[in-house]
Amino acid sequence: MKITSIAVTLLGILNAEAFSTPSLISSTYVTPRNSLPLYSTTAPSISEGISIGDTKGAALYIKDVAVSRGSNQILQNINLRVERGQRWGIVGPNGAGKSTLLGALTGSVRMEEGQALVAPKIDVGYLKQTAVSGSIKTVLEEASSEMKKINEAKERMELAEHKISNGDTSTDTLQELDDATTAFTNAGGWNQEQTVANVLKGLGFQQEDLSKKCSEFSGGWQMRIGLARLLLSDPSLLLLDEPSNHLDSSARDWLGKYLQNFQGSLVLVSHDEALLAKSVNNIAEISGKTLLTYVSCDYEKYLEEKEFRAKSAMAEYERNVAEAARLQAYVDKWGASATKATSAQSRVKQIEKMRKEGKLTPPPTSVVAERWKPSLELPKPPVSMGDVLLELQNADIGYEGEAPLLKNINFELKRGMKLILRGANGAGKSTLMQALRGGLPLQDGKRIENEKLRLGYFTQDLAQQLDPDARAVDLVTAYAREGEHGDITISDQQARSVMGRLGLQGDKPLRKIKELSGGEKARVALSMFALKASNVYCFDEPSNHLDVECIEALSDALRSWGGEDDKRKDGAIIVVSHDKAFCDSVGFNAVGTVKDGSLIIEERDLNEKDWQQYALNGRADAVSQEEVEEARELTPEEKEEQKRIRKQLFNAPKRIKKIEAMVEKKEERMAELDEEMMNVGNDVGVLTDLSNEKTKLEKEVMVLMEEWEELEELIAKYG
Repeated sequence: MKITSIAVTLLGILNAEAFSTPSLISSTYVTPRNSLPLYSTTAPSISEGISIGDTKGAALYIKDVAVSRGSNQILQNINLRVERGQRWGIVGPNGAGKSTLLGALTGSVRMEEGQALVAPKIDVGYLKQTAVSGSIKTVLEEASSEMKKINEAKERMELAEHKISNGDTSTDTLQELDDATTAFTNAGGWNQEQTVANVLKGLGFQQEDLSKKCSEFSGGWQMRIGLARLLLSDPSLLLLDEPSNHLDSSARDWLGKYLQNFQGSLVLVSHDEALLAKSVNNIAEISGKTLLTYVSCDYEKYLEEKEFRAKSAMAEYERNVAEAARLQAYVDKWGASATKATSAQSRVKQIEKMRKEGKLTPPPTSVVAERWKPSLELPKPPVSMGDVLLELQNADIGYEGEAPLLKNINFELKRGMKLILRGANGAGKSTLMQALRGGLPLQDGKRIENEKLRLGYFTQDLAQQLDPDARAVDLVTAYAREGEHGDITISDQQARSVMGRLGLQGDKPLRKIKELSGGEKARVALSMFALKASNVYCFDEPSNHLDVECIEALSDALRSWGGEDDKRKDGAIIVVSHDKAFCDSVGFNAVGTVKDGSLIIEERDLNEKDWQQYALNGRADAVSQEEVEEARELTPEEKEEQKRIRKQLFNAPKRIKKIEAMVEKKEERMAELDEEMMNVGNDVGVLTDLSNEKTKLEKEVMVLMEEWEELEELIAKYG
């Protein structure tokens, strides 16, 4: 069988050197391996990426995939069917192999065994965690550059128009123009610029940004351009690896809603629980080097199902152990008896059979309900002289050769202060953070340090700046020992102990940084802080690249450090973060608002209004929803809408009960279909029919679940 090409769009795969070369932005296309016929009985030992083949009706079919790194087995026996229109979330702790799995699909990581197949005519779009854009095109041009249907139709229109302008008015040319215009119209070409602008606005860009060159933006914003370009390319199968890194809360919320309405198939690797909750309807957890699948489960239902499975697995194991003990007791008592030796031997065989079937093997720790979690304990902060640890006086802050972003800033960071910096995209939060830590010279004014100041700084990009050829443990010990306040007595064993508590166990501390996953690198960076005492910590988007467990460990450490458990409160922290769950957990006692070139400090807790303030468009000129509503009286149409809401609210409990029954019935049928598909063999026709029926049911369930969620939100808001 002839294998045709499949375009796997690898957007912006650049290393640190390529980042400075704008011409390297263009998309790269990778064709699947086709050295052997797909149905050959002699498969190669190593495959590279996705191939086109018989997926038995699915959009993507992953079969028996295994991946190793040297002698270390990362993934084995990976099997997954991604049906057309399904949205899968891939979850698991840092280092479990989530990004490795996507790398195996795209060909950047070699498969030792198995294969990954896509159906013909499936376009696969892929964006790496580290994808950036350094294009010299404008933001609008770059974002729209992969809208193939529109762009190709536009080129055909222009070519036909050019022929006509040169006197060619033949029937063929006129028909060509008509066909191209129809294709352009059907693809949404007349609204292309507005469509692109809407996506870019959702990701945080202002209207005036669209005409700027991509090269004028920082790496995080270039990442957003690459993401916009990928989404607008509208692939049949979308592969995303931690797409919410570098996005603020407004952009994350927009992305979740966008993916929720995405019509193609989706495979999303993320540790962002809010994004997963909004955007996927199936979960695959990497556990014990393989996949545990949760079909037709949103993220909340997955957590419930996971706990249920864990308890069921442990209960089954305990029953098996009890049964084996009962059989062994009989053998011990009657094994030597001449009259009962045969029945005793029979019980020995039963025990051996149970052992071979794995019934006497404890469930993996990854599926036990009360599982181990990483932990972090920060050193006690050194005692300072006086209350003020760090101060800015009449400071103008900005970059050399440019107008200051912030002017006349006066600020005192005092002992016991836990400050969260809030503000719109581009307001200057990270710039202020750089100035506070001394990484950016002031344009004017003074920065004054306490003579006992010891400052630690963690940024979202710190993990990417680690020496790729250094061993992880060597970097941690070197950081703890170096500098005026370093401790030269810190041993490798102490470093490995800290790293182990953060999940870097076994030989991982001894590996080179380049051999670790993105999440594991972030844990290495975090480990550095646990061995070197500081009395001021600055954290710039610390939850990016960390999984849920590590984010919880960090928030727990910051909540108690230099605060509740320390009466002197010698330490202080400053945080820039858009992660609501993380911020709520830390327990800030001061809020700094960066807006219009100024900084306003309020000694208070965070509240819901802080999160809603920029929710309309995520920009500095946004106003709160409350301010909009209070500015005018209700129109007759809005009064009618309120009447409709009251009626809907009255009927909501009955409707929810009916939806619950309908969902349960449809899910039972889907479970039956799964069983039938497993037993149908190679009958492609039957498989297709069953798959189509299941897809139809899944869509119906999702519609019902969305209605259910809307009703629950209605009750929560107005009930």
